[in-house]
Amino acid sequence: MLISIKLSTSASFRAIEKIMMIVSSYLVTMNQTPAYSTILTWIQKIGYYKLMKPKEIADDWIIIIDESIKIGQDKLLVILGIRESKINFNRPLRYQDLTPLLERLRKSWTGESISKELIELKEEIGTIIYGVGDYGSNIKKGLRLASITHVYDITHKIATVIKSIYEKDKEYKSFTQNMAQMRTKLYQSEEAHIIPPSQRQKSRYQNIGIISAWGMKSLRHLSQKTTEEKTTINLKWVEEFEQFIQELNEINQVICKIQKILKYNGLSKDTVKECNQLLDEISNEKGIIFKERLRNYFTDQLELMPTSDKILCTSDIIESSFGKYKNYISDNPMAGITNLALCISAFTSNLDEFELKEALEKTRMSDIKNWTDENIGTTLLKKRREFFSDQKMERRII
Repeated sequence: MLISIKLSTSASFRAIEKIMMIVSSYLVTMNQTPAYSTILTWIQKIGYYKLMKPKEIADDWIIIIDESIKIGQDKLLVILGIRESKINFNRPLRYQDLTPLLERLRKSWTGESISKELIELKEEIGTIIYGVGDYGSNIKKGLRLASITHVYDITHKIATVIKSIYEKDKEYKSFTQNMAQMRTKLYQSEEAHIIPPSQRQKSRYQNIGIISAWGMKSLRHLSQKTTEEKTTINLKWVEEFEQFIQELNEINQVICKIQKILKYNGLSKDTVKECNQLLDEISNEKGIIFKERLRNYFTDQLELMPTSDKILCTSDIIESSFGKYKNYISDNPMAGITNLALCISAFTSNLDEFELKEALEKTRMSDIKNWTDENIGTTLLKKRREFFSDQKMERRII
């Protein structure tokens, strides 16, 4: 139960320990609550077990590849895999569908170093039909050098197209600048409830729906006679951007529908036909540019994989695993990347009783230590401890 709570929620290790202490006070059958460090160890063991478990050798592997950047210069390369014959194209991927294939930390990952890992991986698991990932130059080069077809993740592709259209657009810049000024002006006022959402710099072009939705709601409030006068005054500037907001909203509505189709059902001639019908609904000038570029993407990806009826074209699942891992270390972000990254592999466990029993009984702490030395190395947390420990020793000597 404790493992299930940890892998299925965002509760911290210490929070789970406290939760179980409360639960145990009501249950006579529970005599002792495991410490948070014990729960952490269990997660590491499950992750190690899943990662090191012998993989099927097959001719239809598909990999999802990405790297995560944390504190310092360390980058964690993660590769998850699934056999094409086992993909359920009636729903999005789940963690339990995937097999963890690689987790390794390096100061930097070049195309050559990624290629080396991929070539070794092919020797272990057999044929990799294609790899799904963003268009980072190192991942792109690594897949090419390893002779693995690169399918461009649809989420990143759409963000790239949106960026190319709006990054230098004067109206977009003016609208987002006005939003920022409004946030600053009203943040601590009585009108704080109407301030626009902030955009994360890294993913601002992946989330145009956030600002278009706020803009549409603001326009609706301005059209209502019941809206308070001070609210109307603070939102008045939005009317100047009505056409722009409508344009952005129209594009975003189509994006949401297209992403749902492709992330549930994969990329195929049939789903491309559906997506093209949706793209035909766009009539504004910027939308026409978006439409043309996305259609080119569909054509390019289908030509890459002529023998595949349906193509997996999303790496959202690996982005999600990075997000969950970062949440695990949110209480101590200065820890950097540690062997707790094994939780990414643990996410793929279906929590089968036999598998859990085998993972906890057969995985030794020395196994995790050896894996850490080989794949993680000296962590940022360890470096900090050693550095400040030396300072303490010097002060004592003085």
